[in-house]
Amino acid sequence: MAITKESIEFHGTLSELYKLAKEGKIKTNLQGSHTRPCKFWTATKVLSGIKNAVILTHGPSGCAYGVKQAYKLTNCRNSGAAYEPVVSTNIGEKNVIYGGEKELVGALKEVDEKYKPDVIFAATSCATGIIGDNVDEIMEKMEPELNAKLMSIHCEGFSGEYRSGFDLVFKQIVKLMDKPTIESRTEMENTVNIVGGKMGAERTEVDTDVKELIRLIKGMGAKVNSVIAGDCTLDELKKAPSAAVNCALCLDIGYAIGKSMEEEFGTPINSTILPYGIAATERWIMGAAKYLNMEEEAEALMKREYAAIKDEFEESKKFLEGKIAIIEGHDAVKCLSIAHMLKSDFGMRPIIFNFHPWSTEARQTSIDYLLETGLDPEILITKGTLAFGKYESMKQTEDELLAFLGGIDSKSVVYFGSSLSFPNIPLVDLNAILNRPRFGYRGALKVAKCINTALSYSSRPRSSLFKKIVFPEDSGLASAQALTPKLSRDLPDCTVYAHRRRRGQCMMN
Repeated sequence: MAITKESIEFHGTLSELYKLAKEGKIKTNLQGSHTRPCKFWTATKVLSGIKNAVILTHGPSGCAYGVKQAYKLTNCRNSGAAYEPVVSTNIGEKNVIYGGEKELVGALKEVDEKYKPDVIFAATSCATGIIGDNVDEIMEKMEPELNAKLMSIHCEGFSGEYRSGFDLVFKQIVKLMDKPTIESRTEMENTVNIVGGKMGAERTEVDTDVKELIRLIKGMGAKVNSVIAGDCTLDELKKAPSAAVNCALCLDIGYAIGKSMEEEFGTPINSTILPYGIAATERWIMGAAKYLNMEEEAEALMKREYAAIKDEFEESKKFLEGKIAIIEGHDAVKCLSIAHMLKSDFGMRPIIFNFHPWSTEARQTSIDYLLETGLDPEILITKGTLAFGKYESMKQTEDELLAFLGGIDSKSVVYFGSSLSFPNIPLVDLNAILNRPRFGYRGALKVAKCINTALSYSSRPRSSLFKKIVFPEDSGLASAQALTPKLSRDLPDCTVYAHRRRRGQCMMN
């Protein structure tokens, strides 16, 4: 490979990058153009996954708008439930000076009477966090007067980075849970919780990753009490500590609530990397089986599942061993999990491309686990990823990768990332696999098939019109990553790839 030193920020192993970050020898802060959602958004995202709950945003009305549109409305639609509102105390300039406690009291009464929720979460915004409204005292005083359970969530955006919002809410909702009894533990001795869900209800029409994990648990002969917090109820939360084990959906996010429940109630946690591929899936299954006393049943399940995909999987695997896998590093936990799968299951050489050094601090749990399992993937960070601008699919980072590879051999390189990049490289976009799951044995087979398809079709010539639209001259690649997944699916190509026009304006106008 031809390495061009002037375009390389870091090239080495994950453990080497981790060491440099800890020693302060590589910049780990996010530049302004690469910012994440604020703590308020991530906190309310998890809260939106609790059924028959109202999120009362204590702040200006605009804070509630995005949460309602992005999370609660979508979650209710996915689950087929009636719309559960996101309400705002709608404080204004006078409240910022004199306080908004009166508005909070009035809103709590109105929400309890009008919507009759099981629980009301009062989520503080930046404004109310700065003026210091005594939300805790108000909630404690009002609870005896109302039917709903009340809980305050201090998630003002300035008080922590985006990851802290997930951890905060998962630790808080542990307070809604009941202490296990001998009877409740006996009743739920064959039951698990899947913890760390932050997407709300699963789509009813899609065979999702979470549904696949539930299917595997049931295939072992066990039960699932709840996915927390993915369309779970207050009653399910109360019973959750009595389950035999908490299985983390995501190692990082699931660990926060799993650890809190272990410390508070003694509920054990099965925490592994995302179950992409066979090796990670079997580790996830056996981790649960150990606490369920179902090791034999788990072994039988794994044999059945592998037998169902063996012929096709092994045939696909023949073509993949030894090939290079370039993995976009923008989603840290996912790219680490994919690297684990490609190395362990397929014998490929994974290179994680533009894994931002910031992720070494934000994702320490996953990195520690990966290194402990003996996998230390290769990391490539180019100058473009630390440049001002949107780095997911900048022309600069594309050129830097091509320079690093010294060109592309379509028979030996597979690119895992956005399908808007590199039309001449065999490309697998796991986000574009709509006929999921991507987890488990069936997911491993699906990934193998996608890689084979990518290898088979990569040599097909693209039309000049396609190249002109997707790669306009003298400009970077406009990325649908700038839009939400829903919007990027619904918008026609002309709105995504519009050249020298405001995004969203059709090229035909």
